[in-house]
Amino acid sequence: MASDNHASFARIGFTVLLGVAATLGTLVYLGGYGDRGNLITGETYSVTPVTGLSVGSEVNFRGVKVGLVSEISFVGVAYPDAAEADRQTILVRIAFDTRQFRFEGADDAEDALRSLIAKGMRATVTSSGVTGLSKIELNFPEDPVELAPVSWQPDYLCIPPQPSMLTSFTASASDVMRRIGKLDFATAWSNVTAVSASMARLTENADALVDSQRASLAAILANLEETSLALRELVTELRDDPSRLLRPVEERPLPETAK
Repeated sequence: MASDNHASFARIGFTVLLGVAATLGTLVYLGGYGDRGNLITGETYSVTPVTGLSVGSEVNFRGVKVGLVSEISFVGVAYPDAAEADRQTILVRIAFDTRQFRFEGADDAEDALRSLIAKGMRATVTSSGVTGLSKIELNFPEDPVELAPVSWQPDYLCIPPQPSMLTSFTASASDVMRRIGKLDFATAWSNVTAVSASMARLTENADALVDSQRASLAAILANLEETSLALRELVTELRDDPSRLLRPVEERPLPETAK
């Protein structure tokens, strides 16, 4: 039993050491000890929390790793001249690997990125899975969000953000709940009650009208029945003897003038 515990502790310690080594390697690489000739800096921003995103998080373009997050701060820290409403906007800087953008055929990676942005590329913070870690995905959304002009002048090429589907759904649900919370249910229920009472009175009046005109309606129905019977007999006679339609009308004196 003791040996099993020691083995478990050893595995845990080895995993922690690997994680620390990977983090230190990322920081050293981003701090300038890596191949800086293949790196350029870009940035994006977010008005919603970037929970799970940290320095060293992956930046993917259509699922392919093209860089790492190099800095996370606030717009007000990097750009003191930004408007008051934008100071708490989250600023994310990215170290791009220039070698991943040679497919675009541009003179350099920055021109390639600029071309992709012009085509509608957006940056979205997404979750990596059950670990709670996040990453940045660069892609071309079908319905890119229309963005208002920023109040600061970016030092680096800025990739416009695109809220994730979960964030958009949450925002929509919150907006619906906020609208529901503002509804005056008492007034609405009062209106429903008044409409129900009006419908009940209308039904009673209709019943009273039908009852008062029941005899007239019965007479009308009887006349209609007699007329229908007469028409049916006429149709039967014409079917048996169509020549009746061609016969002249017999002139007969009125009963009171007959001699």
